[in-house]
Amino acid sequence: MKKAFNLLISFFIPFGLLFFAYIIYLNIEMLPPLWIESLRYAPHTLFLISMLLGSWFNKSKVLFIAFTLAVAYWSYSYVPLSMTSLYYPNDAFQFLVTLGIPINLLLFSFLRERGILSLWGKLKVLMIMVQGWSITYLINRKPNYVEDYFKKSLLIQLPVGFDWDVDKMMLLFIITAIALFIKAILKDDFMDKAFLSILTAMLVVIYSVKVEIGYAIFFSAAGLMLIVAIIQSSYKMAYIDELTQIPSRRALEEELLKLGGQYTIAMIDIDFFKKFNDRYGHDIGDDVLRMVAACLKRVGGSGKAFRYGGEEFTIVFHNRGMEEVTSYLEELRKRVSQKTYDYKGKKKAGSRKKSKPQSKKLHVTISIGIAEKNEIYSIPEEVRKSADKALYRAKKKGRNCVCK
Repeated sequence: MKKAFNLLISFFIPFGLLFFAYIIYLNIEMLPPLWIESLRYAPHTLFLISMLLGSWFNKSKVLFIAFTLAVAYWSYSYVPLSMTSLYYPNDAFQFLVTLGIPINLLLFSFLRERGILSLWGKLKVLMIMVQGWSITYLINRKPNYVEDYFKKSLLIQLPVGFDWDVDKMMLLFIITAIALFIKAILKDDFMDKAFLSILTAMLVVIYSVKVEIGYAIFFSAAGLMLIVAIIQSSYKMAYIDELTQIPSRRALEEELLKLGGQYTIAMIDIDFFKKFNDRYGHDIGDDVLRMVAACLKRVGGSGKAFRYGGEEFTIVFHNRGMEEVTSYLEELRKRVSQKTYDYKGKKKAGSRKKSKPQSKKLHVTISIGIAEKNEIYSIPEEVRKSADKALYRAKKKGRNCVCK
């Protein structure tokens, strides 16, 4: 339930921005003239900031999507004013540029982040250049073909018995939206949610916007979503442990600085993890770390779990005493000890027989040390060190236990 709620909240930010943009669009006549004039230049500023941040933080996805959207905004707002229809048929040019938006959103969503100046980054630049060259070629050399396709072939004629036709552009957007939505749910990546909201904003631009200033509003929203996506991605890199997907030690250090009043800190260590790692391999060890972290995230008493380092974790309980949280930690210890990991085994080197590897149920246990703020330990770091000492006592007692 909590996971579903967090997932819903993560969709709220990008689509909240989109909703806010739509409210502004509906009430555009209420804005002062100076604001309206400023809005015309907002997309340029936001896309430039997005591209600069994308370059700085090595986010090629943001860089290239911002560039694609900047070209699209230019085609919607400036081509009709600055280019003659002889060389740039407005409808056809906008159609081809708009066609590239869902295609690029889908491509860059599934392409892995491998840098901008690397070989993969150069291939992405080449891909964008090929798109630009193709649009220029079609507009300058075959404008009639594009015009005919745009005007006559945009609808898919369905079999007899259906009284409606399917818009090819809409169909492409819907397919892209479904793919991005599924990926956003499975991977829980904010960038995919931002791309999905940008796709929705472009749908509004194509099918709902009737005035030029509306383009500026929704393209500005798209640029703002890219900036928010970079900020969120940078925050995740800094404060979320990549392996276990729980807050990292840096997040713990900042959490300790915020503590005041009553609180309890628990230090957790996976028993004999080094031997476990040496015997079964680091890949299995990583899976076990993820499994334990998933259990820690569900600890009762509103405890907040952090990865301290290696196989050590920390849980912080705000406004709760040591006696109160002991039962929650005992329940956590039992839950971890009852968890099983299906180990498939390894095929022996040099063996030519096609035998199925023997499956094995692996178990791990944890030792827990807890300490609370009191007259002796009044500083968070002192309380943490006290919990660390309690953890060593738990290990000396035979492990798989909770010590105060």
